[in-house]
Amino acid sequence: MTAVKPVLDAFLEFNVVLGVSALIWLTARAVLTRSSMRFESVAQLRSLKALCICVVLSPILAMGVSAVVGFLWPGRAVALGDLAVAAYLRGEIAMPAAQFETLLNTRERWLDHVLSGSSLVVTFALIAFAFVSTVLTVRVVRDAWAIRKAVRSSFLWRQSSKVDIRLSDRITVPFAVRGLRRRHVVLPSHLLNTPREMRFALAHEFQHIRALDVEWELGFELLRPLLFWNPAYLVIKHQFDRLRELACDQSVVSRKGIDAKDYTACLLDYCSRSLTINSPRILHVALVNGTKAKHVLRLRVIALTEAPATTPPLPAVFLGLTLSLATVLAISSASVRQTQDWSHDRLMLSTVVNLERLEARNQGN
Repeated sequence: MTAVKPVLDAFLEFNVVLGVSALIWLTARAVLTRSSMRFESVAQLRSLKALCICVVLSPILAMGVSAVVGFLWPGRAVALGDLAVAAYLRGEIAMPAAQFETLLNTRERWLDHVLSGSSLVVTFALIAFAFVSTVLTVRVVRDAWAIRKAVRSSFLWRQSSKVDIRLSDRITVPFAVRGLRRRHVVLPSHLLNTPREMRFALAHEFQHIRALDVEWELGFELLRPLLFWNPAYLVIKHQFDRLRELACDQSVVSRKGIDAKDYTACLLDYCSRSLTINSPRILHVALVNGTKAKHVLRLRVIALTEAPATTPPLPAVFLGLTLSLATVLAISSASVRQTQDWSHDRLMLSTVVNLERLEARNQGN
């Protein structure tokens, strides 16, 4: 159990940081929707990707913030727990010391309670978590096998240094996927008879490949068996799926020769087809994604028809938004971090607790 506790503690801390990142992004989205950047889907998607990378690197960012604060303001606390202890010792929190220490150590006591196996409720919850996680893992493997089968049964039509373009009679909606070594764009065979639709489909799927959207989709789905229970994961995944398609559409129609109206008509046509078929809905990125299409299609059509022709410079917008989100997340990660060292304030709190207990024992005698 001693070896499991640090792993479980790190897992909980990661989920807390993930929750903070979801709140940060939703707040940023609320601000962006009231500004001219509401049409900048490409910049928003890249910033969201940068925020997700910061979540993965949050332990390093937290240590960096703590080191900077310690260098600039020696002795200044960063973690919320240390700030609360300092406030208590200054008399700003009116509470018995023993009760305050118990509240402060809630997370550690909860971990010990989970690992002890003394609660049937906790045990059943862990069993349910393991069961659902196993089911989701099996689903990922099943869909990966189905996609692999669809790719292997298709016909290799064109080939570049990194991407294979394949044709299939078994699908009705184009999609992009990657294997261990190569990426694949699989097209319905009937597109050979409609060059304009084939052009739109290829432009869309190649844009997903350039943006590494396939790899991001794969990463999100591989994390689902572990994070399915966290609403923050679902929020970020939903935001990513929506922005991924809006950004892809925006990039495609911004190119010379791609008419937004014709492209929108193509989307509507493929959406109607996708709702009538059963196909794996994860591990690949398609022109329209099954049941998700009817929820996202309205936003995509509105974005294509209402977005202004001129937009702010993308690098400056992306850099400013990304740096702001990363800075806020780094500070938040350092704040929620569980500190293990015994600082001067922690020793003072422990002394006060012992004095309270000694006084209570003397009064009892």
